[in-house]
Amino acid sequence: MGLFGFGGGSAAKIDKLKKRASNPYGQSIDRQSAMKTLFDMGTPESYAGLLERYTMNTDVTITDQDEKRQVYEWLVEAGEAACKPIEEFVATHDGVYWPLRALKEIAGMERAVNALLAALDRAETVEIRVNEQKAQLVSNLRDFPHPKILERLKLLCRDANPEVRLKAIDAAMTYGEAEAASLVAERLLDPEETHSVRSVLFEQLVDHGWSLTPWKQQLEELNVFPAHYKLGPNGALVRAAR
Repeated sequence: MGLFGFGGGSAAKIDKLKKRASNPYGQSIDRQSAMKTLFDMGTPESYAGLLERYTMNTDVTITDQDEKRQVYEWLVEAGEAACKPIEEFVATHDGVYWPLRALKEIAGMERAVNALLAALDRAETVEIRVNEQKAQLVSNLRDFPHPKILERLKLLCRDANPEVRLKAIDAAMTYGEAEAASLVAERLLDPEETHSVRSVLFEQLVDHGWSLTPWKQQLEELNVFPAHYKLGPNGALVRAAR
């Protein structure tokens, strides 16, 4: 018997299987065989190895998504035993969509939200020019509607990184006009806001039809809108006739 109750189930074997499972240049059948073996081992260490499949993408999108969904299903089947490996993975990696879904399915929304926010807390302590992990974590916030998420989004709408701001605003808008209109107006009224962020917000406002009446005077005084947009009678942004 090996370390984990399987013949040859050593750390070295898990490492070898992990590399096979996350090899983007290997055959799908080889990756799936390695993934299945890791799942069958049934230990936190093997589940951690299984999660490494989420660190890469294959060239064939359908195959890639099928394999990731399979890992998700196995993690859910593993239940509570997979929770800690999932939380550790989320804390240190970018591709956390499927792991967080699995955690939510196993342990509920609250635990998944707490894991996501804890990972974001750690990511925000990293001082680098391009914080890809933070940006990816923020992009996942929209999939977990929760009061704690909304409160964090309100802060992230003022983030120094325009990509993060835009992802945060986009996610905040899923909470509806009452919660998010003021956040959008704040970005439009900020003289330091970028043209690219504003351009996206203009189109989103047109699509949503939200009223900007409370900020109408300020927006017009600052001449925020390009000539091809205008505020309609009900305060909603519309495309102006050319």
